[in-house]
Amino acid sequence: MSEISIKRAHHSTLPNAKKMAEKIASKLEKDYQLKSSWTDDTLHFTRGGINGTLAVSHKELHIHVKLGFLMAAFKGPIHDAMEKNLDALIKPAAVQQEPAKKPAAKAKK
Repeated sequence: MSEISIKRAHHSTLPNAKKMAEKIASKLEKDYQLKSSWTDDTLHFTRGGINGTLAVSHKELHIHVKLGFLMAAFKGPIHDAMEKNLDALIKPAAVQQEPAKKPAAKAKK
């Protein structure tokens, strides 16, 4: 059995991080027919040949996936797609949380 483990820090509240996880779950269900359910702060997902978790904490998201024998052949592309989708979801959330910067004061002559 082949495994994938990905951790990403987030700069969001726990409820907002769980909303990000819900978006990931929706995309996984749409794209790969993965079924998911929550237990506390951990999203469990499964489908024939794939099962895993997405644990949400105050500081990071941790995805751990176990691939069955046939799916193990696609480990590289699955890993790359998961990283790309996770980074796309986290990056906009981090940008939204940054405080607006004040314009620099002009120097007096």
